[in-house]
Amino acid sequence: MRKVTTISLDEKTAAIAKSLPNFSHFVRECLLRHHASLMNVDECPFNRVERFGVRCVPRVHNRPHCFVCWPHGKPSETLVKNYLSHKDLNRLDEATKIENWQLLNIDQNITVQESATSPETPRVKINLWGKIKGLFG
Repeated sequence: MRKVTTISLDEKTAAIAKSLPNFSHFVRECLLRHHASLMNVDECPFNRVERFGVRCVPRVHNRPHCFVCWPHGKPSETLVKNYLSHKDLNRLDEATKIENWQLLNIDQNITVQESATSPETPRVKINLWGKIKGLFG
């Protein structure tokens, strides 16, 4: 069950929040990653299974996300079904990274870079789309 919580943002963070397609999901992601880092979690706390390349099952109802096994976020049900057909874990990781582009960029350990542009013209999406195109181009 989801809990509704109100937060206060300044103009700059409000503009960033508005640029994200799912701000609530982004906040949940940040909180879970923060909690995992505080707990110094570097090993998967769940049962690992061979069919996911010795990783835990990525989608289990009412279970927190495992950032050790799935650092780019939880893959969608569609991506998991596609993986189970093809068994290409690298493809699943890349597709999950693209699908969850609005989440934290764990490769650079940043969320949003400071920029000289005003909050009315956030460049977050432009930078991320450039990275995504670089993966395929």
